[in-house]
Amino acid sequence: MEFGEKLTALTQSALLPKVVDNVLNSNVLACRFIGNAMQGKGKYIEKAIKYENSGAAGSFSGLDSFTASELDTKTVLTYHMRGVRIPVAVSGMAAVANAVKETQVTDLVVNSLEESEAELVDEIGTQIYGDGTGNSDKDLIGIGAIVDDGTDVDSIGGKSRTDYSVLNAVRTASGGTVSLAKLATLYSAISSGTAMTAPSLIVSNETPWDLYEQLLTPSVRENYSMLGYYSVGRTGGATRGDALSGTQGFVAVSYKGVPWVRDEKATAQNIFMLNEKHIDFYGWDAKGVFGYKKIGFTQKTQEGVYAEAPMSAFTGFNWSGYRAPTNQFAGIADVVLLGNLTSWQPRRQGRMTGVTGV
Repeated sequence: MEFGEKLTALTQSALLPKVVDNVLNSNVLACRFIGNAMQGKGKYIEKAIKYENSGAAGSFSGLDSFTASELDTKTVLTYHMRGVRIPVAVSGMAAVANAVKETQVTDLVVNSLEESEAELVDEIGTQIYGDGTGNSDKDLIGIGAIVDDGTDVDSIGGKSRTDYSVLNAVRTASGGTVSLAKLATLYSAISSGTAMTAPSLIVSNETPWDLYEQLLTPSVRENYSMLGYYSVGRTGGATRGDALSGTQGFVAVSYKGVPWVRDEKATAQNIFMLNEKHIDFYGWDAKGVFGYKKIGFTQKTQEGVYAEAPMSAFTGFNWSGYRAPTNQFAGIADVVLLGNLTSWQPRRQGRMTGVTGV
């Protein structure tokens, strides 16, 4: 019931201490990549790759003369640092009013930072599926560029896919439908029978995920119903349901033992078959430059999809600290991510496009 003024004038309401996020959605791939980030250093990240066989090996007999020449079979892929930023602003008057410990339920200053952190990760999740060309080529390199065969992005790591065909991922058109046979063809095209070359994660938005579930036999679907779906955290493969309590887990089904997760950030009508051993996110530590310092991703005042997302020590998140403007009573700050997504073997990545039915 609603109470009258006689009671409300004498009784405080109970404000619960956490803010519940009703806006941000699942962001599986960003949490996986950033959660296992590697340390970026220097001007850029680069690595030598072998792009062709020299053809120098061959048989011989008796006293055949040997010939030799230098093997020119390698080139270097280069990935540059890119930045993503979000501002944080807090009114000085609001901060003063909130700072009274006897009446404070949630720290306004802390919550403002955590809200901005979550929105920044949400934006990163969008860019992770892009091709890096957004905002005049300032966006992060995403799997839209890595898992491509030149259809949309003609170069990767600074090298042309026309000149270096090994940099082409496997991209197949579904013809509108997904089937077990089409999935098997894609799986075989990106792997060569070893654990190192096999995909470790399949990801799509809800539509292809639901379509695949329709392909499962009744006995398999019943097994999921009785035992629960698999869960996938930021590392490793699939684990049954409640085994991931206390850490963030994403619901998964399985194909050939590979967890298939649904990510609302995923590009519509696409199924990505990824080998995460050959995709790495590198994050740069600002090391105190201009007062920016490395910041850990924490969510103590918010309930939402990022509330329990443990991160690597090298996420690339950097925090300016609050600064007082000269013409405002306020605290103004920035959270910036310095980093980029890399791949040294795009050929081990697969993508099925145009999936709308079974």
